[in-house]
Amino acid sequence: MEIALPHHLFVLFLVLIFPLWDRHETRLLKADPSERRRIRSYQKTVGWLWAATVLLLLTTPHAALLTPPEVSWLAGRSRLMLLVGLCVGFGAGIVLPALIALRDSAARAGQRRHLSHIAFFLPVSRAERRWFAAVCVSAGICEELIFRGFLIRYLEAVVPGLGWSGAILAAALVFGIDHGYQGWKGMLQTGFLALVFTLLFVLAGNLWVPMIAHALLDLRLLLILEPDVPITGAPAAS
Repeated sequence: MEIALPHHLFVLFLVLIFPLWDRHETRLLKADPSERRRIRSYQKTVGWLWAATVLLLLTTPHAALLTPPEVSWLAGRSRLMLLVGLCVGFGAGIVLPALIALRDSAARAGQRRHLSHIAFFLPVSRAERRWFAAVCVSAGICEELIFRGFLIRYLEAVVPGLGWSGAILAAALVFGIDHGYQGWKGMLQTGFLALVFTLLFVLAGNLWVPMIAHALLDLRLLLILEPDVPITGAPAAS
């Protein structure tokens, strides 16, 4: 992949500027978790994700963005079997908790409690839920192209001696840091998910599989969260 100045500036944004912006937005939302503020935050998220995606599509050969990294330890293994197994396990992790939440109010309450640390960001009103769905779909498509399709290949090309494995780990670290609003535990979880999405990318040979998995993982929250019912301890939308 040919590296251009816009790529360097964009990575600088991901590594240094975005975490500061995310921290600022988090403070604003915690101070005023109203419907207006949340929707505005969702709109900003959708806006920057698609702006970054358009930038990359205009400045990077599409083949470079859509070609998975080379993972040597998968050589000689049945990628199809590994892909099916990973998709089944990942799908069960998405679907089963959502189904349990829909059928069991106590289980749903328990799952909602686990989300209390990001209640300030989660949708309450129906208008918020529509914008949150847009965030989920945008994150699934755009974040996969940014962090898996672009960033891994960029780091492997730019950082001497890093190699594909190092680039994958470094991109996962940046992905976790850029989800700082979730706290340290959430950052570790998203960093791990980055590795899972990368493995899906490598096994499938395309970005569509991790894009769909990512979007569904985020959208499942709308099945756990009830419309117009804020999580305990979170102010109601106003």
